[in-house]
Amino acid sequence: MIDSILYWNQVSLNATKADFSTADPSINPSPEQGGPTRTSRALAIVHLAMYDAYVGVKGGGQKYLIYSPSETPGTNDLQAAQAAVAAAACLTLISLYPRQVETFLNEHEKFVAMLPDHDPKIAKGLAWGTLVAEKMLLARENDGSSVSNAFYAPSTEPGRHRVDPIDPGQGFLGPLWGKVKPFGISNLTTAIPSVDPPAMTTQKYADDFNEVLQKGRDQGGTRMPGETTIGLFWAYDGARNIGVPPRLYNQVVRAIVKTHGSNEAQNAKLFAMVNVAMADAGIHAWYEKYKYNIWRPVLGIREADMCWGPTGIGDGNPGTTGDPYWRPLGSPRTNQPARTSFTPNFPAYPSGHATFGTAALRITALELGLPATFEFKFVSDELDGLAVGTSGERMHYENKLTIPKAIEENILSRVFLGVHWQFDGREGERIGNEIATLIKNAFPAMA
Repeated sequence: MIDSILYWNQVSLNATKADFSTADPSINPSPEQGGPTRTSRALAIVHLAMYDAYVGVKGGGQKYLIYSPSETPGTNDLQAAQAAVAAAACLTLISLYPRQVETFLNEHEKFVAMLPDHDPKIAKGLAWGTLVAEKMLLARENDGSSVSNAFYAPSTEPGRHRVDPIDPGQGFLGPLWGKVKPFGISNLTTAIPSVDPPAMTTQKYADDFNEVLQKGRDQGGTRMPGETTIGLFWAYDGARNIGVPPRLYNQVVRAIVKTHGSNEAQNAKLFAMVNVAMADAGIHAWYEKYKYNIWRPVLGIREADMCWGPTGIGDGNPGTTGDPYWRPLGSPRTNQPARTSFTPNFPAYPSGHATFGTAALRITALELGLPATFEFKFVSDELDGLAVGTSGERMHYENKLTIPKAIEENILSRVFLGVHWQFDGREGERIGNEIATLIKNAFPAMA
């Protein structure tokens, strides 16, 4: 029997991939849910709608939204629940990705055709799913996500974020995203207190500086081939037909579920929790990013010494030696081999990859009760044998992972690409762990 949650989760992931499907914005406008922030919000809305649609019919858990006594599906039939999931997913996806409406309607028609024809219970399920979608979209209508990227003034001071000098037209993503209404933790800044990054003059800063100086440079450093593979494997930096990290971690969770053998009811809750955790991870990480406004290695390494950079002050750390010509391996422009790799267009601390990935994978381990030794295999879209790398190659790599190994690789991958200091990743790991624990203990209520 088909699993409606996995079916519509895949449709959702295909939608996020298609949202990043062109190399030429003049042909197709920029993504409708651009960046990992908006994508994580979109996936949380869709999967919460799927969850409420499913448990509203089948029971087995508290719904996320509050419904009036008159708002009931009128059936507890399994296939009615599957129809409800299809309607809820399809309608939320249409609202979030209107350019793909035809695709969603075709998927809905194909899915419903697998259910009994002319069955009144199916009609009840579709009606319930429609109601859930409408309420979920209404609940998020004024959540602060319409904020502008224009409200940001970069600083020229040492240690502060500015645009990547190798990609000078990139702009700034999400300076006010930290004000978006959370999904699972009502007050993120209170629930997860800030931890300051190491000061530029500390030994910790120097240690992480020297690590990425060698491990993250494009050529001539100490990065080993396996470390290059890790950097590329976990990238998902908005490349064409790849998309952004929330898509990646959903794919990893799918691989875990396939090995573990979770059922449809378990998947309804799990994928809702995973995507709520990532949406809140994005909100809190972006709040911290623009609170601390820490520069990326491409600036920090080039401007470490006196006389370099807009102020010529340097970083003031005797343990660092700058290289004004240093270039990172960079976030790959997979499937766009003519374009140069880059550093993402938002501050470094904490790492979004680390926060998203740790939250998603840790909550999966907690919810499914998986031991640290649980193993699964995963093939990243970055290295699936179909994606075209920066030199035109098509490489295939299957990674054998445990959840702790996946979290660690994901964190270090950003150092190997030269786009993060390791302290960015460790702070993202801390935040992701706290988010996972809070949501696990509270879901579906707000913590």
